[in-house]
Formats: sequence, structure tokens, C-alpha cells
Amino acid sequence: MGKIIEHDLLPKQKPRKSNLKVKVDLYNYATELYNELSKIGIIQRLKDTPQLGVIRVPKNLRKSRFDYTVLQLYFHQLIKKNLQTKLELTYNNPVKGKEFGDNMQYISEKENPTVGDMLQILTIAYNLGHFYNTFTASRAVVMLAEENVDFRNKLLNSSNSHRFRVAAESLLSEQNYHRLHLLNSLLVLERCDQSKQSVILAQELIYAYLNENSISDSSKLHFIFKVFRSVRNVSYIAYDLQIANMPITIDLCNKEAVLILFHELLSIYNDQLPANRLITSIGKMLDDTVYNENSNAICYYRISRKIVNTLSKDESIKYKEYYSDFWLCSKSIFNKQHRQTRDYSPDAILKLTFTAEDKKLSQGLLLELERINNSRVGYYDRNSGERTILVSIKKNCQNKALTSFRVLKTTIKYLRRVAHPSNADIRYLLASKFFLYYLFGENPVVIKATVDPEICVLCTRGKRQRTAEIKSLLAKGNGNTDERHEVEFMLDCLIQDDINDTSITIPSSILIYQKDLPGKKLSEFDGMVIHPMRKSEQIMLLEAKNTDSNPSYAKKCLSDKLDKLNFDYNKDAIKIHNYDALLKVSI
Repeated sequence: MGKIIEHDLLPKQKPRKSNLKVKVDLYNYATELYNELSKIGIIQRLKDTPQLGVIRVPKNLRKSRFDYTVLQLYFHQLIKKNLQTKLELTYNNPVKGKEFGDNMQYISEKENPTVGDMLQILTIAYNLGHFYNTFTASRAVVMLAEENVDFRNKLLNSSNSHRFRVAAESLLSEQNYHRLHLLNSLLVLERCDQSKQSVILAQELIYAYLNENSISDSSKLHFIFKVFRSVRNVSYIAYDLQIANMPITIDLCNKEAVLILFHELLSIYNDQLPANRLITSIGKMLDDTVYNENSNAICYYRISRKIVNTLSKDESIKYKEYYSDFWLCSKSIFNKQHRQTRDYSPDAILKLTFTAEDKKLSQGLLLELERINNSRVGYYDRNSGERTILVSIKKNCQNKALTSFRVLKTTIKYLRRVAHPSNADIRYLLASKFFLYYLFGENPVVIKATVDPEICVLCTRGKRQRTAEIKSLLAKGNGNTDERHEVEFMLDCLIQDDINDTSITIPSSILIYQKDLPGKKLSEFDGMVIHPMRKSEQIMLLEAKNTDSNPSYAKKCLSDKLDKLNFDYNKDAIKIHNYDALLKVSI
């Protein structure tokens, strides 16, 4: 037995404070806006709105939208006091009406708001419009608006402003639920005193933020929005790392450390790219572990779908008003708590990400997958514009292999229509592994490359393309003698198949591991072909033996492997080809 080293890696740790009581100085314009919002009950609503909506958070770590807003205001205060000289523009720099465009005029000539004023106003206004269920409810709104014309018109007509309608049309057509709360913010601000400059500025800032691409390149608003986004991103990361299962945290009590981070992000005297990449990377990790962790993301989508289905059947919807009945009312279906059900397997979840260019295509895939019996689906959009679709299978499904096969078939149909198709698209690999997991008794599957280090799974249409792709892999000259023989056997089988349809070919080793004993290999197959569009014999399993003796040995090996998996098959259906063997299976 080898020596065991015992050592304390953390004999001492840096002490950390647990409370951070701050005083934030609101400037005149932000004070005016805050008081106006407080008067109509919106500040209290901010305090009542959970920062993370439907996401379950330990009681002692819960934050509200008000907490999140004040944290951003506190960061802006730190930056103004300590980093003014390092910024492109100082917080005291005046912002004239012309920065918004030709049509913007302040109420009087005495008005002289600064960059700091704009950042405080935008920070408050940006956070006003969330439902209590935040993005889960916002997603339900865009889904319902897509499926229900009456509801869509109700939202579009909730303001008399033409600009509001244009903004709403744009967000709904893009299904941009990440920004939908800004429409609600505008509706809140419309109900404030329009004679107050801060209220006008708040509305103009949100419209400018929504239409940033149309602002003059020389406008100071670009700088304001850049600083706003940097502070917002650090704020949500700082709070949400506290509940994430990640070995990273931001010590908010360490003011000097926080200032170093903002110096790296905002100073014009250093390269800001590494710090921005760090924040982006942490944000993506939070996306995957907190906001949209695979199994939870399906649950949250099902809440959105439940809201949509409930309102679609509600005849009284025509008599309700969007702002007061759906957004403002705390008992609204968009705001009330919903039961979270997880009746699907969390172990094998198919995850497919689509570019913004393929967003409409992915929406069609989502809806078709949702119609498959015993499937459980969800989706979420990233800030980059990408959309990720998630698929699982109901726990009590009696034929999971059949359901997963239908998922594979549907996925292939849509992947063949993406803007930039590739026969070796990684999503074919993911969808195939999802199917194989259920085909082989819910045991983990690894597909290991052999004759090409980059390509494990191919999807092709027609015999000619099917065989050409395999010949191309072999032509590269990679792989050892046995690996090349396995792929050559697959090629011989494909040449004998004259049906011109879509096929998945797996010219790789398929390793099946025992689910309750990680690392224990049950079986290994020498390749596989899947014909998802056929009515029978959709699966072809291969066993290749690079030998010239005992022709029945390959058949025995294939049979033994299937027996280990308790796979239901007809032993007499295994066919011998020279010294190799194959089995065609119907799903």
C-alpha cells in the first residue's frame, strides 16, 4: 500500500465580514424619481420582488430586486469617488439633450444632468418592471403573445405611445424575454408625474437603451450604457455566486478588492478585455449552474407553459388590463408562486444550442418536441442571442427507447435545416448519445473517436453521401489496423444498402458503462448506423474482427455484449459477413 499524506491546506483563512451596511447618496434627479416611485408603491414592490424569481434560494441568502438595485448604486458611488480620473468620462460630465437625438429637449434650460445622474436614473428605472416570477413570467408573456393575438394586442395597446408599440413589437417578434421587463418599466414611468424631469429622463434612457444601435456614434450614452452594463454584471454575479455551487466568490466587504475589479473593467489606461472575459465566463457558469441548470430549466419552462395554457383557456382574459391585472396585481398568475414539479429524469438531458440566426428554427423544434408523448422540454435564451433547448423523458414512461428515438428523429429533421449545416455537427453526437443512453438500459454512453480525432458521428442523406463521408474518413489514413477494419466493415454494409434516406453513422467505438459503478465498462460496440426515418430495422450494430479464422466468433462476441446489457434481441437475427457480424434491430 502506498504512503498517505495528511496535510492541512488551509491552516488559516483570511477573515471575512458578513454584513455590509452602506449609505448611498442619491443625486437630485434620482431622488426626485425615487420619491415619485415610492409615492405610487413601486419602491415597495421592488422590495417584494425576489431577485431570482422562481429559483429557490436559502432564506438567509435571499435578495430582492431592491437589494440588487442598491448594490449597483453603491458600486457607482465607489467608482465615482475612487476611479473618476481613470474613466473615459467622469461622473460629473454634463449630458445635453442632443445626446438622445434631435427631438429630445429638457423641460427647462436650467436642467443640467450629468453622467452620474443618468447612471443612477437608469439603474433604478431598469429594475422597475420585473414580475415577481421575473424571467419565467416574462418568457410566458412572449410565448402567450406569440400564440394568442388578443393578449398580444392587449400588451401592444397598454400604452398610447407609438414608441412603446414599436419597442413592444420588436421584443415580441424576437421573443426577447430578457428585456420584456423594460416595457413594464415604461408603463410604470407613464403613470408617474410627467412634469418631472427625472421621469422624462428615465423613459428616454430606456428607449435609448432599447434602440442603442440607432444612437449617434458620438453620443455619450454609449459610455453610460457600457458602465451601466459592467456594474450590473458585477452586481448580479456578486450576489448569485453566494448561492452557486462554485469555488468562486466576490468579497463585497473588501472595498479595495472590488475597486481593483472595476479598475480592470473600466479604466482607459489598461486592457479591459481579460477582465470582461472573466465576467462573461463567470456569467456563463452561473447560467449553467443557477439560472438554467438543466433539470431546473425544464421545470421553469413548464411553469411558463402552465401560465400560457391557463390564460389561453381563460375567457375572462378579454376583460383584463395588462398593466393592472397582469403586472401590478400580486395575485396575478404571472406573479403568484407556482408548484415546481420534476416528473422527468434529471440524469440524461439532451442540450442543444442554436445561434441567434436559427432562433425561429429552434422554436419550431421546441414545439414539435413538446408534442412527443412522455417528453419534457424547456428552453432558455442567452444574452448573446443563442437559444438552448433541453429535453428529458418522463420518469414513468414505459418505452423510453421509443420516446428518445422520436426525439432523435425530430432533432435531425430540424438540424438538417440550420443556416450553416454540417454533417459532423456536434448536436448529432449529443442527440445520438441521448438515444443510446435509453436504448441500452439507461447506462452511460461514451462515443470514442477512432479513425478521425474530430469526428465521431455523421448525419448524411442518401447512399452516395453516406458512403462518401466514410471513404473520406478512411482516406485520412488515421487509426490502427483494427479501427480501420471496423470502419471498412461499416462501409461495406452501407454500400449494400440502396435506400436513399437520412442516416446517422457512428464510425467510432461505443462504450457502455454500468450506471451504478462509474468506470466499469459493460460493453463496447465497433460502430453503429441509425436510420431514423425508416419504419423498421432502424438500428444496425456492428462487431468487426480483424481475423481470418472462426467466422462465428464475431457473432458470439456481439451476442455476449448484448446479453450483458439485458438487451432484447433475436440471436438468430445476427448475420455473419466473412469474419464480422451485424445485427439489425427495430424500434
